[in-house]
Formats: sequence, structure tokens, C-alpha cells
Amino acid sequence: MGSTDVVDDDTRWFGVDDGAPRATVEVAIRSALIAQRHRMAGLQVDIASDDDWPTDVLTTVQLAERRLATNHRNDISLTLDPHIDQDLEIALALAPFSICCTGTGPDGKPVWDANDTGTSAAFALSSAEELVVRSAISGAGGNPDDLVGLVEHHLGRRARNYSVVGATAPAEEQWQPPAGWRAYEHTVRLGSGDELWNAASAAVLSWGIKTRSGFAVDPPLEPGRPARPGERYWLIARIGLIRVRKPVEIVTTVSTDHRAALGYGTLEGHPVSGEEAFIVHRDDRGNVSLTLRSLIRAGRGVWRGAFPLILVAQRVYRRRYLRALRPGGNDRALG
Repeated sequence: MGSTDVVDDDTRWFGVDDGAPRATVEVAIRSALIAQRHRMAGLQVDIASDDDWPTDVLTTVQLAERRLATNHRNDISLTLDPHIDQDLEIALALAPFSICCTGTGPDGKPVWDANDTGTSAAFALSSAEELVVRSAISGAGGNPDDLVGLVEHHLGRRARNYSVVGATAPAEEQWQPPAGWRAYEHTVRLGSGDELWNAASAAVLSWGIKTRSGFAVDPPLEPGRPARPGERYWLIARIGLIRVRKPVEIVTTVSTDHRAALGYGTLEGHPVSGEEAFIVHRDDRGNVSLTLRSLIRAGRGVWRGAFPLILVAQRVYRRRYLRALRPGGNDRALG
């Protein structure tokens, strides 16, 4: 789907303008949930907030916490049925204040998100649902234009949060990382043959390494279409008990007979700053290998203190990346 915010012919992703009043944010989150309820299959609400819960929702918080305790799960995420009135009321009450709430469709993909105490909201709305939300905002005294296209707004307005753009050099066989960055490079052999090469090179250019390693990519690419430089995406991961949306931009792609690569960089709001590249390459004998390269520094704000934990999570994901394109045999480290 690239850098548009179109989901299908009648559905687009929307968010709330950064400068919108808090009351507008809350109305948008709740009215979108009500409008989309009929086509949701599930709801998850994290019973945790970055701020103190408002007093008028404390009773609902206590109800939700009792439900969690009944489930005997060491988790903060409560699974709800959007078609049960009491479950919907819990979500409506807590969504503007929770660190993460997600509504999914029958295919399991998110169609409604309210994250980070309401500061990051996303709704996949049909044209009729869009009118419902705009009307609700207007009826509450807000500006209906504060409902904005998500990708063009929340991604398009974000600046890169690092300076060495393109420094992972995916097109180059030899790499000299810039000074002052935590640099990583590792290569594994995947196997040999044209069939493996075709599959691996296509996958690397279409976020396949990320999606096969547990990430969701939003907006998703149409099957068979590679990502393109300049396109922006959310990479959605779960770190511990929290789902994290990471804004990124494709900075480099490479597609030749012997090299296929995707390099992406971080945008403002990403937990870290830097760049990562996935490179599939083959030699003259047809041996196919995968190389990972990355440059990383601690992010800003609340994420800076979490940097040591992020590094631990990164090591876990790197092991997944190195296995993501493996056809089934053991990978062998080359360097």
C-alpha cells in the first residue's frame, strides 16, 4: 500500500491532529469505537496508564482489574468482546487513558487503536464511519477537521531523528560504519540456487524479515509489491507487555541480479535513533547469504532510560532476523 493511507476502496486510516483539544481526542476515540463495533471481532485494553486514572473511570478500572485477576494471567492486557455491552463500556471508559487499546477485525488485523494515553490514535474508517466520527466531534463543540488521514499526518510530519542517513550502505559489499554509533554487522548463509534467491530477495524488499520475525507493518504492502524509498511505515512490536508502534522511513532499496536490500531509518517518536539494513546477496556460485547492518543510539524522552532493555530486545530480534529467510536448514554464521 506504500505511503497512502487507503486500506481499501472505502476504508482509510485516520488519526487525531496533534493540536486537537483533549476533549476532541476523547470523543474521536470513543465515537470511532462505537462506529466500528459492528465489524470488530475482538478488543484488547491494557489496564495501565501513563497518568493517574481520572476519578470518573476508577470504578471501571477496578472492574477491569478484577476481570484480569479472574483470568489468572500475569498480564496487563484484558481481552474483551466488542459485541457485549459491558465489555464495550469498559473499552469506552478506559481507551482515552490507557497505554494501549486495540480493536481487531475478523482477520485479526487492527482496525482501531488508542495508545499512549490517547496521544496516538488510529482508526480504519469507512466513509460512513468517518462521517459518524466527524459528526460526534462537531456535536461536542470540536473541529471535525481535527480527524486527519493517519499516514499523511502522523508519519508525514515526523522528521528523521538521526543524521547519518544512508550510512548502512546496503549497496556496498564492504562497510565502514561512521564513528560515534553502536554498529552491528553479521552474515549468515541461507543456501543456494535460483529458487532460494528469488524468494529471499522478494521477501527482503517487502518487509518479509520483519513480518516473519513477529512485527506487523502498517500500512501493509500489497502482495508482491516491494517497498520504495521515501515510503513511511509503522513497525509494530511487542516489548514485554507493551505494544510499541515505531515510525520509520525507507531510505534505500537495492535490486540487482546479485544483491537485494532494504534500508530504513527512524523518525521522531521511535524508541531509538539510527538505521538498519537487510541485505540478501549471492556469489558467482549461486550461494545466497543474508547480512544485517545497523547503527543505533538511545532515543529521546521516556525511551532513553529504557535503552538497556531495548538492546536486550534487539538481540532477540536479530536472532529472529537471521533465521527469517532460512528455508529450513541450520544457518551458518559467516562473520
